[in-house]
Amino acid sequence: MKVNNSVSTMSCPVSPSPLSESFDTTIRCYRITAKRLSGETKVSENHISEFRRGKCDVSTTTLSKLLDGMEVLAPGSRQFFYQLVLGKENQSTKSLKRSLIEIIQAADEDELIDAMAEISNRFRSLRISDTSSASSLLNVNNCA
Repeated sequence: MKVNNSVSTMSCPVSPSPLSESFDTTIRCYRITAKRLSGETKVSENHISEFRRGKCDVSTTTLSKLLDGMEVLAPGSRQFFYQLVLGKENQSTKSLKRSLIEIIQAADEDELIDAMAEISNRFRSLRISDTSSASSLLNVNNCA
């Protein structure tokens, strides 16, 4: 079965579907590159890019692979995608902060240690991603 508002791969839709827009927003929000997602899922970078732009369909199997791959690369991204698709993306930052504070206050010592480790890992991966992006830009600038 194909998803993405049953857009034919032979035609170009006037605008991206809510599904492809939600996918693109999630990818950008979690800073997942098509290259990394392709490596994780074995879906071509071109197919990922075209889906993000609403230029092609994806099968339910491919969408499932992409969502699984996103979740491996950036835990929480699948849930974020689902919330966007369901129209629940308007949850305020204030509400998210309040939820995080409530979770932290309710956590025991072991849970806090695990949470700190996850925060540290996430921060480290963001720093590595930012560093590699900066290196790529420097290499491009050096070639120009």
